[in-house]
Amino acid sequence: MEDIHKRHPQAIILPVLSFFSIALAIPPIILHAKNRNFPASSLIFWSILLNIFNIINSLTWPTDDIQSAWDGSGLCDIEVKFMAASYLGIPGSLLCIFRSLALVLDTDRATLVPSRGQRWRNRFMEIMFCVVAPILAMITHLVWQRSRYILFSISGCVNDFDESWVSLALAWIWPPLFCLVAGYYCFLVLIRVHKYRSDFASILRASSSNLSKSRFLRLFFLALSMLVCILPLEAYVVYSNIELSIPWHAYSWSRNHHKSSWYHIRKMESYGEVFFDRWTPVASGFMIFIFFGFGRDATRMYHTVCWYLGLGYCFPSIEPPTDSHATPTPPPGSTGSTLVESISSRARSLFSRPKSGTIYIGTCVSRGNYNDIEKGTVSTSSHLSHSPSVARSVPKKSRWSNLPWSLFNRRPARRDADGTLLDDLSMPSQTVSTMAWASRRDSVNMSESTASPQLHRDFIHVRQVISQQSEIKIHV
Repeated sequence: MEDIHKRHPQAIILPVLSFFSIALAIPPIILHAKNRNFPASSLIFWSILLNIFNIINSLTWPTDDIQSAWDGSGLCDIEVKFMAASYLGIPGSLLCIFRSLALVLDTDRATLVPSRGQRWRNRFMEIMFCVVAPILAMITHLVWQRSRYILFSISGCVNDFDESWVSLALAWIWPPLFCLVAGYYCFLVLIRVHKYRSDFASILRASSSNLSKSRFLRLFFLALSMLVCILPLEAYVVYSNIELSIPWHAYSWSRNHHKSSWYHIRKMESYGEVFFDRWTPVASGFMIFIFFGFGRDATRMYHTVCWYLGLGYCFPSIEPPTDSHATPTPPPGSTGSTLVESISSRARSLFSRPKSGTIYIGTCVSRGNYNDIEKGTVSTSSHLSHSPSVARSVPKKSRWSNLPWSLFNRRPARRDADGTLLDDLSMPSQTVSTMAWASRRDSVNMSESTASPQLHRDFIHVRQVISQQSEIKIHV
């Protein structure tokens, strides 16, 4: 006869691996929370929570001496509720991840800044599948429960379902349906990645998301790997539950929730075996580490934690945490350049293949001289050297010659329709000049009354000058 007090190997391996799975998943969930990626944070949250349950259950009931052990009253009541919520929480998180990735690559509806309605629509979908659906699963769990729970050794608390059609309608069928919808969005992402593979990086830079090319691919392959594992598993669970419950009996609320059956907790020996679904969150934590644990920010977190744990004395490669890896603060003069490059890259990526033309936007911030343009006053040419306008060439020693848009600073000076010289700024001020020009390939007939003789007729030029009398001082 087997000793019921013997601690089986799986009772030791499961909590150890669950602990490492939690530790490895903490930095990724912090990074996704900082980037406001709610579906990915929700997915990692469910993995961490289920691993916590694995540790508690395997340490509380480690042997087959389950009959004399604590019945888990209170603890298991909470656990089975969250387990029922995870049945929809994990597929719902995968669905939202694939949906968000598909929207990033949707060039037909791409916008530089999402409207308020679009932002609320995306938040509504994320809250619906990641929060509302799990809460509804916890509420409807009370309907298809045959008893409070079943207690197994090592595995701990397990849901007890009613063997009727109600369990299929309220519990079993929804997880695979969520997985199928997630599979549809996954297929949509694959099609769009293949379609826009040449402009893939540009589309990501132009989108309003915080995803880089590397982060996009890592998140996609993580969700794809989990979907490939979960979808067959959910299909198997539905098939096995239907096979075990057939023939179905008529549903009765009073029979399931009668005091004699409701408060009777069945205790079962597992003989050293763990339920197969207990290994799913363990594998999820390691998969999250594989895809997100080798990033720069995550690696820095791991090094910091290992250093404070004292592992630096054992492994010399673990250096003390410093601020040397922090992103340097750009100088005050580079703010406008960074903003221009960001806007220009987004505009070029969105209109990289237009049929009617290409739109470019350039901005420069300068300190120069100006005249009242509305009065049409023209200044002397002695002040032209202070104006960094793109309508005239810039000397080689000018500090503006190294800007990315300096190659456009080779045009002759132009006058406005009323005769005002746009480059002529005479009074000292802080001047912000904004230029936009759009090429036209189809219809290039422009009115000669509004175009300057020096302009090529294939371009539309717009210039706006904003001046401020006061001097702005920047203290560093």
